[in-house]
Amino acid sequence: MTQEPVALAMQARQRLEEMRAGAQLLGLLTAVHEKGWTTFLLEPRTADELAEFSGLPAARVSDVLDALAANGIVEQDGGKAWLAAAFAAVVADGAWIPLDDKLAQIEMEVRQVRAVVEQPGPLALTEDDALVVANAVGGHVTDVTKAVYGQLFEQLPELPAQVRSGRMLDIGCGVACASLTMASTIPEMRGVAVELVRAVAAEAVRRAAELGVSDRVDIRRMDARDVPERDEFVAAFWAQPFFPAAIRPATLAMILRALKPGGKLFIQELEAVPSAEDRPAWTVRRLIAHGLETRFGPSAEDLAAEAVAAGFVLDRIATTGFGRMVIVSRPAN
Repeated sequence: MTQEPVALAMQARQRLEEMRAGAQLLGLLTAVHEKGWTTFLLEPRTADELAEFSGLPAARVSDVLDALAANGIVEQDGGKAWLAAAFAAVVADGAWIPLDDKLAQIEMEVRQVRAVVEQPGPLALTEDDALVVANAVGGHVTDVTKAVYGQLFEQLPELPAQVRSGRMLDIGCGVACASLTMASTIPEMRGVAVELVRAVAAEAVRRAAELGVSDRVDIRRMDARDVPERDEFVAAFWAQPFFPAAIRPATLAMILRALKPGGKLFIQELEAVPSAEDRPAWTVRRLIAHGLETRFGPSAEDLAAEAVAAGFVLDRIATTGFGRMVIVSRPAN
């Protein structure tokens, strides 16, 4: 009996030490990124060069580099250090989801987890928070996103076919990466992208102008339930994870009347039931989502049933390399 409490304490200590190491590494990565090291290390640098750049003693720089190298963030050889390829991909110009955006998302979610425990009511999501989410989830239009959508089009041929045949409606578009990527890769693409949050919609408008597709993607800041078009669109994409339960039926009703008869709605399954290995992190994400009063982790079958209950007809549930996609249609008659 005397050893059992000791063994339990050691188990807890080991788990806490793992958390401690993760928190320390995140703090280190955040600090070096904020100080410009990550950009500086896109090219191989000596410790002396980095000491001059950072203003830190050479011995301190050496310790920092060793810690970063041990954790796979930098590589070292021949007296020089450089950012590891995976991290260089999120720091270099043209990153799909830049490191800045992911670090901002992590910082925000740490605050949200605390707030779930400290506050009895729903979590507040400021405009700044919404923009953090949109940036970290949507990303930027880059060669990477174009390649990703190219693969998706091969696995989901209905999507490019519909986009080429008429106007598309993007509901809950965020920073409109989906619409803007399709507009950048499919010349025939014309559509409307709807976003409720002012700061997020403004960023989507800015990106559309930067890409030169503002004439083909009409980005509107409005409540999705108020889209006025009827019998207008041949395809729609619904970012369903961001829609609370209370407004989902009215949102689906709007999509149904906005689509032409036979028009297709695409709904992506996200946060599906996790593996045992992924479940710990999944439960924390679920905690945040429920705090925000959004529906978390409905299966493709659940999403299909929800759409059918709203009046759609199920075409199929497609399995892609990017998760399962529900395809439903407005009845032809």
